[in-house]
Amino acid sequence: MVTREALLEALEKARARMIGADGVPLLPGWDRKIQYHFTDLDEYWAMVVEDGRPLPVTQTELDDADIRLTMTAETFVGLMDKTLSGLVAMTTGKVKVKASMADMRKMQVFM
Repeated sequence: MVTREALLEALEKARARMIGADGVPLLPGWDRKIQYHFTDLDEYWAMVVEDGRPLPVTQTELDDADIRLTMTAETFVGLMDKTLSGLVAMTTGKVKVKASMADMRKMQVFM
């Protein structure tokens, strides 16, 4: 079981990966609302990205998310720690994504 602290650290890693080492967003001009649903906790977390800059993550359910990711908290932590491959997680059904193909390609940079 993943602790809330571990989940919050993983969400913060996801935010940090959207910004380059020089502090410049990797995807300038990209505006999206990303919804995470962690099924084992039955919790919804959201990240809003404005001009490539991710805002702080909030615990909320969005009606109008552009990207929806559904997985367990354990899977997400594994993805962020790089102990689980995004490709493996997708092909084995550990992660379900509802997004445009263009957005899915961009999300691969962060997963």
